[in-house]
Amino acid sequence: MKSSTIRKEHSENILRTLNVPINVHLPLAENEDEVSLRTKEEIINRIIPLSIVSAKALKAPKAEIKKFINKYNANELFTEEEQKFISTWQPKQNDLIAYSWKLECIWVLLWSVNLISEIDTPADMCDVDLVFETVLNHSRQELLNMATLKPINVVLDNLDFIYRAHWAVREAQLNHLEIPPALNEGVVYERHYALNWLVNYMNQEWEEISTDT
Repeated sequence: MKSSTIRKEHSENILRTLNVPINVHLPLAENEDEVSLRTKEEIINRIIPLSIVSAKALKAPKAEIKKFINKYNANELFTEEEQKFISTWQPKQNDLIAYSWKLECIWVLLWSVNLISEIDTPADMCDVDLVFETVLNHSRQELLNMATLKPINVVLDNLDFIYRAHWAVREAQLNHLEIPPALNEGVVYERHYALNWLVNYMNQEWEEISTDT
């Protein structure tokens, strides 16, 4: 079992190699025995509605959206806010942007159940085509059959890193400085959001997730 101190040092070493500022006073993350990961059923049941709202945000044809909702019986999976978005004929531009960014959450969730192999340094956005190909070309049962949970220590390694990277992004924003080139602020935020949900951070549900730094 990796200690929180070792995990912190490892994250800071990676950030140094990426020329990202470090706050050595940020607290330690939780230990493995203090965290319970979401089940693969919970994760797949989150991936599916997120994929549908993201597809709508990217202007997928309404007939396709309806087909996917029926295919996955997704009305039972949407959060209240997602249901409002799906039901809105012409969503606001801000909502379209916000839900298109959820592709980055899906990317992390797919990684967490080994449906994609790697999530690289958060400098670039995810492979959108691969997200939709991986999710929407399979049934819910097929996704469940293919899914296997990542070890908790691997998830916590990534959470600790993104937590410290997110601090660097916010510090740059607060001080009107350039965000380090190795970090995309939107990608960092969405990954932090998804990883906090994965580890049941503060027992918050999807629409409540906080990304403290």
